[in-house]
Amino acid sequence: MNTTSTQIDERLVEKALRLIARAAVEPPESACRAQAELMRWQKRSPENAAACEEARARWQMLGTLAPELREQFARPDAVLPRPGRRQLLGLLFTGGAVGLLGGGAWWYRQHETLVARHYFNETREALLAELPDGAGGLPGSRVQLAPATRLQVNLSRALRAADLQTGEAYFAVARDAARPFRVRTRAGDIEVLGTAFSVTDRGGAVDIAVEHGHVRFTPRADGLNRLPLLGPSAIDLYGGQALAVRDGRPGAVRTVRAEQIAPWRDGWLIFDDTRLAEALPTINAYRQQPIVLADARVGALRLTGRFRAQDQRGLLQALPAILPLHVETLDDGGVRLRAR
Repeated sequence: MNTTSTQIDERLVEKALRLIARAAVEPPESACRAQAELMRWQKRSPENAAACEEARARWQMLGTLAPELREQFARPDAVLPRPGRRQLLGLLFTGGAVGLLGGGAWWYRQHETLVARHYFNETREALLAELPDGAGGLPGSRVQLAPATRLQVNLSRALRAADLQTGEAYFAVARDAARPFRVRTRAGDIEVLGTAFSVTDRGGAVDIAVEHGHVRFTPRADGLNRLPLLGPSAIDLYGGQALAVRDGRPGAVRTVRAEQIAPWRDGWLIFDDTRLAEALPTINAYRQQPIVLADARVGALRLTGRFRAQDQRGLLQALPAILPLHVETLDDGGVRLRAR
């Protein structure tokens, strides 16, 4: 956190912001020139360097606030023209944007991290974490983490943010209208006030399933595409609905039953026409030695079934009965699956 933001020359900050914005939205050649100019300008004086640091922080903050800002731009009674990149870039530095990007000290206070916790479930059972986001810092929201799951949680005065780095998590979010709860994933952000839902990211598709309540998913975007009107449209999900995002592209919203949402909480692994290559990271989270594939052909096989997470022996016995493959035990105790 920059604690000297109120003493920085705002004219220098504005110049740095212009260069940062140009580097983000101009064509590649022009963007490279803007970035090079910014680096040269930054090195000219300590004042310039401080202004650059402040400008970068505000730029990142603006991206973080994009979902809230999008609501302010919403006009259900009219169809608004979609501005061009250069038009919005100009708007950023007119009177309205000065209030948005200025006032750095106030924004820092609102978004200053008060509680930071990192969770990593190294066990082969589900882990329960109670977040101190209730009244007076008491436990409020609850998160269940599947094995081999990493989650970073940051709580501020304005926002409750959870970054799912890898794995599977089920969130039961305490309602707080003044402080939204946002889950950041590789594919985009999920924002809620109070609901229960699960998020899965084992390296393939990012999957979101809502048990009850309402969440809003905003696909990941870069540069000015993170701002209102330029970014991708948000997708609303309600109880009994799910969404898979693969390679940055959201699929169709689908219907799910309650027992299909985070079944690992009850000790089950459920696969429905899932590529074996995508099912293995989930299975391996419950194993000391991983299962590996002999080749890509085996990974393309489709797995459908319901298995006890802790009964790895039974799962290995079932696989050859379900799919055309052989199970080989390796010298290190691992297992390799080979097509037959």
